[in-house]
Amino acid sequence: MALSIEEIVNKHESALKKYKGLYAFADLFATSLVLYALFVLFNMRDLFLMFSTFEPYTGAKYNILGFGVVFETLGLIFLAFALSIILTAIRHYRAEKKDAIALIEETHPVLRERLRTAYDNRNTDNIIVRDLIGGVIIDSKSVQSSSFLNRRKLAKDLFVIVFAVSILAYVAGTGYQTTLSPTDLNGVIDKLPFSDSHSDLYPVEENGGTSNNTSQENIFGEPAVIVVEGKEVDLKIPPGSGQGFTNQETAEQMNNSFIQSGLVNPEATASQAYYENLPEGYRNVIQNYFEGLAEE
Repeated sequence: MALSIEEIVNKHESALKKYKGLYAFADLFATSLVLYALFVLFNMRDLFLMFSTFEPYTGAKYNILGFGVVFETLGLIFLAFALSIILTAIRHYRAEKKDAIALIEETHPVLRERLRTAYDNRNTDNIIVRDLIGGVIIDSKSVQSSSFLNRRKLAKDLFVIVFAVSILAYVAGTGYQTTLSPTDLNGVIDKLPFSDSHSDLYPVEENGGTSNNTSQENIFGEPAVIVVEGKEVDLKIPPGSGQGFTNQETAEQMNNSFIQSGLVNPEATASQAYYENLPEGYRNVIQNYFEGLAEE
């Protein structure tokens, strides 16, 4: 009897492993077709043009089973298959795992707890265990391995496969593809703030300058001006004049040669730089200043 109960469990466990393999294959095939259909729609074949490594192979045709297949198509198929393996492995790794005993007890309440107890004590020989194992064997005859098959899951995978094949057939028949392409990422990268194409730095040339052709004139802005009685007065000091503020519009250019003065009484005298052609609004202030110096 112990061998009989073990054979029953092993038979159902073997069928369950086959069904799990079928689920994995269906998921892998469906995911691969969906990814490949998306790659075709979004012109992912242009991805190989962005890498110089694949440049010698782009456009090349290979004879496979009497059909000429271009390199880009083979590359997309391989890429879709590789990604599908990763996604399928992650999905099945996170899925809930149940053994044959758990599934049998779940679908057949009459065997709940009894099947597990009988299988765990299959090597025990006493009247109670023999009676339990005999009853479990009789009740498990109605259990069919096909009841473990998740037909709903397979139907979903089949629907996805048909949908992906329909998209591929439509693209092959009409040539329809979106305007998006991986090459569009080049423009996106150029617009990023850290992209080198918009750097504010310019390479230094041999002559010490930069490659920036922007004019460097007037780097300090416009000359300072004031408005006196509604009229703008330029306050820029001519270099070396030593004559204070002058009105650039009315002042005459003076090019007097230097003449050394003789000995004079070392008393405060009026400045020789003073002259009457002073900006309006400042004339009285400047005159009072120099007159005050003369009095002192």
